Amino acid sequence: IEEQDKAGIDGLYFASTSAPFWQRSSASLMVAACDLAAECESADFSGGLRSATSALRAGVDALKSGRLSRVVIAAGDVRDGQPEGNEEEWFGDAGSAIMLGREGVIAEIIGAVSRSDDFLDEWRRDTDSFIQTQSSRFSTERGYQANLVAVGQAVLKKYGVQAPECAKIIVPSPDGRAHINVAKKLGFQDAQIQNPLFQEVGACGSAAPFLLLAAALETAKPGDQLLLLSYGEGADGVLLRVTKEIKKRPVSRAVSDHLSEKRLYPSYQIYKKMRTYCAENEDGADLSNVFLAKEEKQNMRLYGTQCLHCGTRQYPIARVCISCKNHDSLQEIALERTGSVFTFTRDHLYGAADSPTIMSVVDVEQGGRLYLQMTDVDPEDVRIGDPVVLTLRRRKEGPSMHHYYWKCRPAR
Repeated sequence: IEEQDKAGIDGLYFASTSAPFWQRSSASLMVAACDLAAECESADFSGGLRSATSALRAGVDALKSGRLSRVVIAAGDVRDGQPEGNEEEWFGDAGSAIMLGREGVIAEIIGAVSRSDDFLDEWRRDTDSFIQTQSSRFSTERGYQANLVAVGQAVLKKYGVQAPECAKIIVPSPDGRAHINVAKKLGFQDAQIQNPLFQEVGACGSAAPFLLLAAALETAKPGDQLLLLSYGEGADGVLLRVTKEIKKRPVSRAVSDHLSEKRLYPSYQIYKKMRTYCAENEDGADLSNVFLAKEEKQNMRLYGTQCLHCGTRQYPIARVCISCKNHDSLQEIALERTGSVFTFTRDHLYGAADSPTIMSVVDVEQGGRLYLQMTDVDPEDVRIGDPVVLTLRRRKEGPSMHHYYWKCRPAR
């Protein structure tokens, strides 16, 4: 969330089938990480691949009722298929988010339709580490295809729209092929079918609908109608119309930009090490909630200290100014989340899954300096002065807790 967009956000919903906690709100954690007000309504949606569009429908209802004015809906999944199975190859990890509001929107929601169908084709029990599937032609046709075609027809009929009038149909694909049959049965032509990014990203679960919507908006024009479909024990269909605001507010952090900067793992072994690294426990005692509550503002919301005498900003939060030694007028202030590399080292001693680890000193914009690990970068490409963005990442496990802290990555 850009700093200028935070004003007025009074709701944050998170959708996932693979959230890190069974009992702890990931949405509340995100409210803190985004430094939103405690009054911001938060909610978690889970249990099925439609969780993102379920959250979208709930957000739309909250806006229509007047209860909320701006709602962020984030979705993400990290799903594991059975080793050496098709799903291990087909699944992709992704995160995506949209913001709902009443003013300055780049696409308006004309309406939505939903249907439920308790059909067993893909599931994960509370005791399972991997997704269970019954992949077959029957599963695809009876579950995925039948539900998406039915909900697509219902949306088009309800709002009096014909398939040729839509610029794009947006359908996540489980295998890179099944979405084509859905689109054809609804009357769409090849040019109208949004690339599901199966080859580029994979089947990315709850994150897929918003990810593909963002990709479609990159080339959308004012007046274009978009049909967004989502499957999972039923289906959701959402009809949108692109507004003139698309020219004033182009889609930020374009999907195509992210794809152009992807890095490939050098081997399957490195991939598996990276995938299991965060699940490894570190020795030591659990941190108490007393300590976590005390440090939340500093470590999650990323606040530092600014001296009102000399203007120096520093991190972590201090009681004495490091420059003028003033201790009477220090103010806690939110630090910027962009900056540049002041210096760095390639650390071969740290026990990382992929060595070396880049340990960097980052000068934050507007002042402040942080010591952070750098991620999403080739160690040989790092240079002093490189622009970076701060990003909250999961660290190694404690004995009974997931740990999160800030890292930096190259600015895109």
